[in-house]
Amino acid sequence: MQHMYCDSLGSVRLVEAADPVIEAPTDVVVRVRATTVCGSDVHLVHGHLPTPWGFSLGHEYVGEVVAVGAAVTRFAVGDRVVGPAAPWCGSCGACRRGQTQRCERGGVLGSGARWGGWGGTMAELLRVPWADMDLSRVPDGVTDAQALAVGDVLSTGWTAVRQAVTDVGQVVVVLGCGPVGLSAVHTATLHAPRAIVAVDAMPDRLEVARTLGATHALAAGDDVAAAVAEISGGVGADAVVEAVGLPVTLALACDLVATGGRIGVVGIPAEPVPLPFAQLLFKNVTLWTGLGDLRHMDDLLRFIAEGRLDPSPMFTTTRPFAEIEQAYADMEQRTPGVIKTLVTVP
Repeated sequence: MQHMYCDSLGSVRLVEAADPVIEAPTDVVVRVRATTVCGSDVHLVHGHLPTPWGFSLGHEYVGEVVAVGAAVTRFAVGDRVVGPAAPWCGSCGACRRGQTQRCERGGVLGSGARWGGWGGTMAELLRVPWADMDLSRVPDGVTDAQALAVGDVLSTGWTAVRQAVTDVGQVVVVLGCGPVGLSAVHTATLHAPRAIVAVDAMPDRLEVARTLGATHALAAGDDVAAAVAEISGGVGADAVVEAVGLPVTLALACDLVATGGRIGVVGIPAEPVPLPFAQLLFKNVTLWTGLGDLRHMDDLLRFIAEGRLDPSPMFTTTRPFAEIEQAYADMEQRTPGVIKTLVTVP
């Protein structure tokens, strides 16, 4: 098979590799039908998320089962499936406490030895561990693009929304309209908010945010606080999702949130960030941060099948697998107009 392989700092290319095989009775092997490039893939290649060099890249996929381990009971050859970016075993201490994101035996697909040493999804074939525990069957009528969003970004965005939104009729602000922020905008529609306010510096991303359900789209750098005050009747945002991880956006989240409001942070700061804790304390603000909870893929797939969600507009570009190196370059170089690329695998 072919896969995207990172052999040294800043170097990633499409190369030949041995086909994966069943290694444990709970494994399946999946023929990848669609994959994509994430910003964290770029961070890995450039050493911002340290891991030993020499690994297959990618953690998002939709595929078809082509081989099944002896202990797998829920899936068969030919099933169309989507899996989590971070596999979990379901039986370790972290999983039993509900912290599957930090499974003691798991990690993150396609992220090198420090993150579990699992194969990457920018490949023609993928070995998936703990298949019965982790995989979701893709319903008929749900496209590969729609399902592809479920295994990482849509789940992560919805995690932040569920932590920040506590009732119907709330004003929800999402800071940052990359794929995770757009996923927060989109899944916020499930909670019957009064307003969904998307904030970003790039007009094309704000346009996609409107398509995905934003009622208001604000350009970063404008007086966002004044606009949110007007939208909320002077109260502020009941719920804020921060999906950037910059000091300026984290500080803005603290300014925008209403008294008694909640902030969900899924943006990953590159360095320590100061926070105005006295301000948060006197406003009785609840601040949550954490990794995406990937255990609700079945729910998201059902919402898509029912027509309540359609995350496919965030895939602004489509490329065949033969052009995956260019898809990576587009993400690395932040090519204008490219939010997320759907890579189709023959």
